[in-house]
Amino acid sequence: MMMSAQEINWSPFAVTLATIVFGSAFYYPQANRNKETTKRRDENDAAAHLSVLPCIRNRRSIFPKKWLKNPQPLDDSVIRSLLDAAMWAPFHGKCFGNQSPAKFIVLGKEAMVEMQKVTLQYYDENWEKVGWGSGKVGTRDEYEAWREMTEDEITGRWAPCTHMIAIVMRRQSGPKRLPQWEEAAAVAAATQNMHLQSTKFRQLACYWSSWHEAARDSDEMKEFLKMDAEDKCMGFFCVAQRDVLDGAAMKDRRIRDRSIMQVEWRK
Repeated sequence: MMMSAQEINWSPFAVTLATIVFGSAFYYPQANRNKETTKRRDENDAAAHLSVLPCIRNRRSIFPKKWLKNPQPLDDSVIRSLLDAAMWAPFHGKCFGNQSPAKFIVLGKEAMVEMQKVTLQYYDENWEKVGWGSGKVGTRDEYEAWREMTEDEITGRWAPCTHMIAIVMRRQSGPKRLPQWEEAAAVAAATQNMHLQSTKFRQLACYWSSWHEAARDSDEMKEFLKMDAEDKCMGFFCVAQRDVLDGAAMKDRRIRDRSIMQVEWRK
């Protein structure tokens, strides 16, 4: 026999019991949902910790043989985005009023040709003392053969470059003079940031060239790049383009595992 709500004796104990029963029916599914949400959040956080890894793995040097020979003009906004990434690289001395020790000189087509002519002119005047290229020495005939090849590269190997960005370490970028290795490391970090940012644009083909050593370190190059006496040119960041539809050009053949890097853990 059913009793009406008015006939039920709602004692304090009965009210408490009903609250527990009906509350549990609501709470436990909700608690399970909260646990699932927390689990998903933890999984997402774990994935977020590795979210930058694909960008790092996609960063690689792409050399001239894979460059498009006649690429479309590259908008300056792409180069600016690389430089914006470089701006966020770490450096010391901010508390003393220092700026970043990195200085980048963006060379367009005409300036790239001019820089290569400065390189050749330097070796024409100094090859007997310093050798050529990366320190090779030899006879005049050997030098002339190298020179002809290098001059041909202006309209050959380097012609597809849309930009060459000179990488300069300013020896003192503010009132505080810091150790040279720290400034060089900061410039390298800024350059790496540019290379990482380049992975945002699939068509970009970039690499950091150390350039021809003696010419790179010469007073003539310092004058061309408007460097101070103690500044050091650390090479050129070459920006070109590749065919994103060419499977061979896009394929990454690098193989890396943890054996290539020494790591020691200590307690």
